[in-house]
Amino acid sequence: MWQFQSINNPQGLALWFSDGLPLETMRGGKGVSCRLIVAGQGFLDVTDFQNGFPTGPVMDFVDFNGATLDYTPAPSVTLALTLPGDGSFSVARAGAGSALSGRLKPLPAVSAEDAAYLDRMIAEKYVPYQNIPDAPGKTTAQIEALGQQLFPFSPYSFQLAMAVYDWTTASFTRLVLMKIFEYSAMGEPPYPLDQPSIAAAIWASNWGTYTPQNVDYMNSFMMTPASSLEDVQAQLAQVASELQRFSATENRLLSAAFEAMPRTSLVSQPLLFSGQVDISQLGTEHFGIEFLQCPLNAGPTSVSLEIPLQAALDTYLQPGLLITTKMVWSFGDSLDEAMTYQNGIVLVAEPPAGAWVWDTASYITPLSDDPTKVEYTFAPGTTFRILAVEQSVVQGKNICTITLQPQSGP
Repeated sequence: MWQFQSINNPQGLALWFSDGLPLETMRGGKGVSCRLIVAGQGFLDVTDFQNGFPTGPVMDFVDFNGATLDYTPAPSVTLALTLPGDGSFSVARAGAGSALSGRLKPLPAVSAEDAAYLDRMIAEKYVPYQNIPDAPGKTTAQIEALGQQLFPFSPYSFQLAMAVYDWTTASFTRLVLMKIFEYSAMGEPPYPLDQPSIAAAIWASNWGTYTPQNVDYMNSFMMTPASSLEDVQAQLAQVASELQRFSATENRLLSAAFEAMPRTSLVSQPLLFSGQVDISQLGTEHFGIEFLQCPLNAGPTSVSLEIPLQAALDTYLQPGLLITTKMVWSFGDSLDEAMTYQNGIVLVAEPPAGAWVWDTASYITPLSDDPTKVEYTFAPGTTFRILAVEQSVVQGKNICTITLQPQSGP
């Protein structure tokens, strides 16, 4: 356990902890990571390790953005923090000991234009997903309060929180389809879209109430209930450009929010798991198009964005290669959970060597429409190294397991 007994803050910068508790609160515990937010400066992640790893010497230490302070064998330690106001920090045991120092992690930039656009989508009732059928959901007041707690450094804290909340609803389908079906290597944004594949995926949706005949599901695509594939195609042709702008805006807000949320230590979560492809109407032929490295991204648009899984595994999805996601990726905390979502593929994310926390993955359950749904997210544009690809039988099912390691930063 640890506590800031004193904070030397000569610039009078506003300070918050993302847990919403007072600065002087005793924090920590085995594997607990807490994020200090420094207005206009950045983040300090303070992570407590109490014999947290099964190998190595027995020791208790606190990690500060990669700089460690040993407090063995005391059950707790009081600390003195200095924030000069130049993006750096130093910390020492209160009243004794030499200080260690480092740099704050930078604050994400949030566009006023993006925030205003999301406000318009909220006013027009496209955000959040309307009449959520399968989860308790959150009120606007609850989302606003969580935004102020998690993103107090930004005047757009509500929009950041709402973007994450919206992702956790069935709106994620819109965000996935509008990214993976972009020909992302053709010119500059906005990229051409594989509209026939988007329309087919919308029309084929048959997950609970999430069908093309449902008012709320189709509203999430800025459409009305459809009676045929041709109806969906005609409606999509009218709204595709706006949907693409909608997707790009919301993804930028999501990326900023994910970057700002507190980190998870490797002690509390050593591995992450994801079942793919996690939209039921998509198949393994749509997995390979989730990456910027897919050659089909270069077009022509007459070629649909789908590639046999084995063809992708034989080329750009081989062990040792780097891949970069086009979309948000969601992971859970267990293989069993991943198996409930898998459609032939399970991803296992391993942390980079020498890391103490998941710097590129964000635990977003506090902002979820369902407080029981454990979810970690990687932002669009996150790069992974493929460590292994294995074909095996898991729980009686033929599964392709791909082990990945996120690289530093999205």
